[in-house]
Amino acid sequence: MIIYFGNNHIPFTFSQQQLPNVNDPSLKIDRVADGLQSPTSMAFLTNNSLLIAQKEGTLSMLDLNNPTNIEPILELSNVNSKNERGLLGITIDNNKSGESSIFLYVTETRTQLDQETQDTASNDDLRNRVYKYEWDEVEQRLSNPKIILDLPAGPGTNHQGGKIKIGPDNQLYVVIGELQREGQLQNFREGPEPDDSGVIFRVNPVDGSPSNNNPFIEANNGDKGGNNNLLAKYYAYGIRNSFGFDFDPITGKLWDTENGENLYDEINIVESGFNSGWKLIMGPFSKSEAITENDLVNFQGSHYSDPLLSWEQSRGITDLEFFKSDNLGQKYANNIFVGDITRGNLFFLQVNENRNGLQFDNEPNIANDHIASSEEEISSITLGTGFKGITDVETGPDGNLYILTYSRADGGQGALYRISENTTQ
Repeated sequence: MIIYFGNNHIPFTFSQQQLPNVNDPSLKIDRVADGLQSPTSMAFLTNNSLLIAQKEGTLSMLDLNNPTNIEPILELSNVNSKNERGLLGITIDNNKSGESSIFLYVTETRTQLDQETQDTASNDDLRNRVYKYEWDEVEQRLSNPKIILDLPAGPGTNHQGGKIKIGPDNQLYVVIGELQREGQLQNFREGPEPDDSGVIFRVNPVDGSPSNNNPFIEANNGDKGGNNNLLAKYYAYGIRNSFGFDFDPITGKLWDTENGENLYDEINIVESGFNSGWKLIMGPFSKSEAITENDLVNFQGSHYSDPLLSWEQSRGITDLEFFKSDNLGQKYANNIFVGDITRGNLFFLQVNENRNGLQFDNEPNIANDHIASSEEEISSITLGTGFKGITDVETGPDGNLYILTYSRADGGQGALYRISENTTQ
């Protein structure tokens, strides 16, 4: 296996390791690319090219027609990649004029706007920032970075969040974890005021200003402009940590994943103003002893709702993808794939008829309590195994499913897989 680094084209050699397993004989899995170092997120730039973000700060382009070569197209400076920090998220906005903007989420000690400043090891200078870059299709390069969001990155080195997407409303959605803080956004009434931790942002992708009709836009004394409103940019709060969300292609509603501390990883529908309940509630409300909804920090316009599914034992659920294709068969179209980082499983979940929950036809116990507890119950929603760790799942322009992997046991080495129809059956 060859790992790439620097600014040169480096050829890959493919690993001889066994492919992951998919338990549906109508599907097949192929390894598209190997030797990726610490890949965290991906985004399709064209039908044949894919951008891959790597934790240490490299953004690379993969040509799907020639996946044995990969080109680093941007090397970010001042990146802090300790623990769960680093270059974590990427999304692309193709606007009406035909131009493309590329958004990146990165933990850094100094901004990408000042390359002359020396790095510092001080946590006081660490920030999570979302940048907007212009994409030059002719030159194949990114330029003119602009800071869209400037967010905290501590004190915790974990729970940084990092996933970003353009929603069907053309607004930019960004998730950040709670950074091990205990403030009002973590439902501590006497804690610090809102501080941009444990929230999902919804902002204008042009300049990062609060989006129109955000749920808390009028929260502080009716400040409609949002200039002095600490909550104005928030769509949801009370989130422990998330590394996956997507929009239902039928309803446009936002769904997310959330990691529990040691119990109750979650899948939620995130309605505007959602309070996910952390640090008082994780998993079903009924499992939180001596807690009532009145104990939560309820900002004007907020609401709590139970997760649609919880894994009783936390396993590091990562990305969630609505499969926007029927290439794998009608069973999979517009339903959900979810990955995990600790065991490398790929889960498949079917949305119910009203698209306001999940259906578990083969497992009445999950249908009853919305908790996957036993190995038998977990197996009933598992489609693939052996991925080592999954960081991103995306529907490709070719209508197939792409899975980005990251093996913590192997120093962050990763690969890109494709699941498609098995035409030999």
